[in-house]
Amino acid sequence: MRELDPALFSYHLLSPRAASGAQRAHLAEAYAAWRAVWGETLRELDGAERVFSDDFSRQHELGCLFYANQCVGLTGYRWVDLTRAENRDDSYFKVWPAAVLKQVLASGTHVCVGSNLTVLPSWRGMPGGYSIKEVLMTLAVTRFLASEADSMVGTMRNDRGMNGLVYRLGARPVLQDIEHHGVRVDLVVFSRRELGPVSPGAAVDALTRRLWCELREGRQHEDRAG
Repeated sequence: MRELDPALFSYHLLSPRAASGAQRAHLAEAYAAWRAVWGETLRELDGAERVFSDDFSRQHELGCLFYANQCVGLTGYRWVDLTRAENRDDSYFKVWPAAVLKQVLASGTHVCVGSNLTVLPSWRGMPGGYSIKEVLMTLAVTRFLASEADSMVGTMRNDRGMNGLVYRLGARPVLQDIEHHGVRVDLVVFSRRELGPVSPGAAVDALTRRLWCELREGRQHEDRAG
């Protein structure tokens, strides 16, 4: 097991549409990681020879985990109003039946769409005793709770153990074990009103709390400087 210095981890919330200054360098690093992972994933699942940037650039925000200067993983966030037909008809929801979206709406109309969880291959497993996907998902729940969204939805690959992970973090299934891109997935929702206990491992809990605190302190400093 490689040794890691937890102090070298940092978390950044970046907007592909409004990145400026130092954020542009972080965004370029995040895109390189996203493109490498999703290029391979879509070749594996769909036989795609080319990966388009839409699912990266369309995000309202990207939660990017860095170790030193390397982006090791990220997640995408979009905030949508599901009372609007153009949002319900978005291609993301093509495997979400209308009856399932009604279940989501029961928790409120303002929804965070969490997607594109990305972990570099060399950072999968338990490097330094950390599960990077667990770090990213715990931070995703934290980001959702800090927003005004009523719920956060996600499509979780079962063969990667993502369904079991999000249930430990308080999600509930709305449709289980369906096929998407040739693999089995669960459709899940984190409801603010019904969120269960969030139970990451002790090391992940300590790391994510520190990262979120540092992110908030950094943003407050930027606001005061501005």
